[in-house]
Amino acid sequence: MDKTYLKDAYILSVYDYKDFEKSFLGEFLSGVVIDDETFRFRPFEQMVTSKIVSKSADEDKLEIYTHSESCYVIDADHKLIDISFVELVVMRAGAYSVD
Repeated sequence: MDKTYLKDAYILSVYDYKDFEKSFLGEFLSGVVIDDETFRFRPFEQMVTSKIVSKSADEDKLEIYTHSESCYVIDADHKLIDISFVELVVMRAGAYSVD
């Protein structure tokens, strides 16, 4: 399987807020592309994936598999952050970054 390699990666835990209740929607991945064996992304492009379906550790790296059947490789020392669904939508449009 071809992989996309990211730096400055964040695993985003996305929540929706309805009637003052916080509900978990899923985890997504955000990062900067350093290499892409699938030829879908350019180097240094900021991107947000589809929903994460599984993760597996491989030495000092973490392989992330998404709903769209893509594989991403990030450093094991990635960052975790909670965001709202609205923030995810804005991030996907390229108008917002977690930095």
